[in-house]
Amino acid sequence: MEISCIPRIQTQPRTNMPQKINKVFVYGTLLQGEFRSRLMSDCKLLNVLEVPGILYDTARGYPAAVFDEKSQQTVCGELYIMGNPSNKLKELDEVESVDTSLFKRVPLNHREIDFYSYGAGSLLQDCKVPQNKITEGNWRRFSSLSFHDPISFALNFEDRQKYLYREAISPNAEGSVYIRGDLPILVSAPHASVHERMGKLKRQEFYTGALSVLMHALTGCHTLYTNRLMKSDPNYNDDSPYKAKLTEIVKTNEIKFLIDLHGTGSEREHDIYPGVGISKEFLLSNDNFMDGLESEAALNDISVGGLDIFPAAKQMTVTKYAARELGVPSIQLEINRRLRQPEKTPQEFIKLVKFLRDFIEKLSYLIS
Repeated sequence: MEISCIPRIQTQPRTNMPQKINKVFVYGTLLQGEFRSRLMSDCKLLNVLEVPGILYDTARGYPAAVFDEKSQQTVCGELYIMGNPSNKLKELDEVESVDTSLFKRVPLNHREIDFYSYGAGSLLQDCKVPQNKITEGNWRRFSSLSFHDPISFALNFEDRQKYLYREAISPNAEGSVYIRGDLPILVSAPHASVHERMGKLKRQEFYTGALSVLMHALTGCHTLYTNRLMKSDPNYNDDSPYKAKLTEIVKTNEIKFLIDLHGTGSEREHDIYPGVGISKEFLLSNDNFMDGLESEAALNDISVGGLDIFPAAKQMTVTKYAARELGVPSIQLEINRRLRQPEKTPQEFIKLVKFLRDFIEKLSYLIS
């Protein structure tokens, strides 16, 4: 099922690298949700990195990077820790055709982290020309599976996401993943993984994380989602590390609007329920944003419930926090479960994806 997209280093090996490196950086079809992402299912995603280098389109359905610590450009990708590095690297070497010099495995160091990645080999020399440069250094924004098969992307993404309650926060993995965008809109998914509230575990709100990354690929918005068991509920606790990360993103990137994605049960009557406060106070007097949501919902056959069902105003929700503490117009979107089941109701999921994409496009016009 298709959805139209928006037209939108050779690093020198370091002599002081440790004998054993247990991390690997991926930037193309191995990214979570992309078509070969299941190959990383036995590894743990730590965070997103932007590594100095240039990304090229090979015109073969995958990119190739040339890493260079002096490059002004970067390659955006994911850093994983490998449980059994020897076996995993042997597998990845085969997948990347290292023996035929299609790719070559290179040791890198960025932000004092040692890891391997796969750079363009001699068989890809012809691809390394200016016209093949992927300017943003971001494969998701250039040729993601999201563009032509968002159903498969979401299923691939959630296949990994649903097990993350087993993974604890660590110094290398803060519990959330941030992907930088170029549109001053942030899509947040604070319940994309299991979280704890008042001593009890609460299930993740399925596919909200996948939707946030889909929106990044399709629109260029910034994305923040949880990917670990969160001991402090980002949508409930005032001192949540998630809110600290959100604050940093908003201030660094001059975010002008926040969409906070959540899920509600399929027993609800309507498709989405907006939360903007008791009297739309979280829109900060920008009622035209609500008008934009309602118009795009009508165009995409999405039914909108009342503002009083999930006003996002009781505890310190992400929406309330962003509006009151950061001065960013914000909306919480509670999405009916029947639209968040791509495996059961693919047409409904596609409808939801198109609506969210169109709403973000509308917002980008309104805030410009």
